Parts: sequence; C-alpha cells; structure tokens
Amino acid sequence: MAPPRTAKQPRRAAEQTTSRQDRNARRQAVEEVDKDTDADEPIDAGYETEDNNVDPSQGTAVQNMSIGVLSNQAKCHIANKKQVKKKFSLAKTELQNNIITLFEEHEEQADTAHSAQLKRLADLIALKASLESQMTTKLAHLQTEYETHSRELSGIIEARIRELKR
Repeated sequence: MAPPRTAKQPRRAAEQTTSRQDRNARRQAVEEVDKDTDADEPIDAGYETEDNNVDPSQGTAVQNMSIGVLSNQAKCHIANKKQVKKKFSLAKTELQNNIITLFEEHEEQADTAHSAQLKRLADLIALKASLESQMTTKLAHLQTEYETHSRELSGIIEARIRELKR
C-alpha cells in the first residue's frame, strides 16, 4: 500500500493568499510576508513536504500541473524583468543621447550668437573710432575758425576804438 499523500504547505503567511480580489489587498498581503524570505527565491522553493520519504513520482497530476504553472510563472516573471531592464536601458541611452544632442545644439546656438555679438561689437567699436576721428577733425576745424573769427573781431573792435578816439 502506498504511503499517505501529504499536502504541500507554503512558507508564506496565510494572509497573503486569502484575498486576491483587488490590487490593494494583494499589496497588503505582500507586505505581510515574513522578513526572512528571500525575494530571489524561486516560487516553488517555498513548498516543502512533511514526509521526506515521499517519492516525487507519486504526486498527482494536479500537483504536477501546479508545480508546472508556478515554474512557468517564474520563467515569465524573469523574462518580463529582463524585458523591462532592456527597455529601461534603451530608454536611458536614448534620453542621454537626446540630452547630449540638446546641449550640443544649445552650444552651437550660443556660439553663433556670441560670434554675432562680437562682430556687432567690433563694428560698433570701428564706428566709434571713425566718429571720434570725425569729431577731432571738426573740433580742429572749429578751433581754427574760432581763432580766425576772433582775430577778425578783435581787428574790427580795434579799428572802431581808433575811430572813436579820433
């Protein structure tokens, strides 16, 4: 006669598996899991048999199917995790490239604006120099005209004084 079959019992708390109706209940149940369990532990590693003498070939089809489902879920979880990591790394490199491109474009625009400002400044300095030279020339011309008019006026005043003295 075959030994009696024993049901596999999970190591996780009973509160975790009782309610699966909404996401919040699941989050609460996950938070209640014992601290000593490892997150990297496979899903089916948490189940132990009470009798060490039980032969795995003696399991029922339902037990074998549940073990298969759990291992498939673990494989899907690992595949999804790898896919998320891959998408994250692609998004990260794309974002870094976009940031670098944006800064390079900004640098080019800043260089263009800076060179235009320097050219404008050089033009204004040249214009200032030409205006100063024109002002110097006009001032010298005004000074000579002032001296000429001053001499003419003093000559006229002296002539008028001589006329009045006579």
